[in-house]
Amino acid sequence: SNMACSTAAAVACGHSRVSPGPRGRPIDHGRRATRIVRAAGSEDMNAPPFVVPRDCFQDKTYPPELKAAKQLKLLVTMVAVRVVLAQEEGFGNECHDDPSYTELHDDLTTFLSQNPLGKLWDGEWLEKLIRHPKLNCRLAAVRIIEVRDVYLSKEFDWGEYKSEAFDDMDECYKRLMSEHMERSMLG
Repeated sequence: SNMACSTAAAVACGHSRVSPGPRGRPIDHGRRATRIVRAAGSEDMNAPPFVVPRDCFQDKTYPPELKAAKQLKLLVTMVAVRVVLAQEEGFGNECHDDPSYTELHDDLTTFLSQNPLGKLWDGEWLEKLIRHPKLNCRLAAVRIIEVRDVYLSKEFDWGEYKSEAFDDMDECYKRLMSEHMERSMLG
């Protein structure tokens, strides 16, 4: 059954989503839907559409925003792991140049070497860590989950994220188009 739920909940529970499409026709973002993106921006509804293929990623993730969300979760998990490791490197080491590694640091780095983050979906990686027989690994998992939550909800700069992506793509567009035009003029 297709229950009404928020967009995030619909993605999580697998329900299809319906949203208003061009000229007021609904677009079903369910399993067979094709996402239509307006080339000239959302203001010009008469612009010719282009279609984002459902198979544009090898892992069959669709829509592309879901792929970006998965990558963002992985990034945030990587940041949290690094924060926990950095905290452990400095534990009790305020007055020395050489880091004083803790047992938790050693256990977490051993786990990382045996289970590289990114090989597994970050949720599976955390599940494996929190079910580890060593208490230090389980404690590290709890800290990583907490750091992820704080980082994403309070520290991650969404404006910088979006601005950096747009600015970088805009700079690339201008540079490549300029080079292309120069080469075209030269024959």
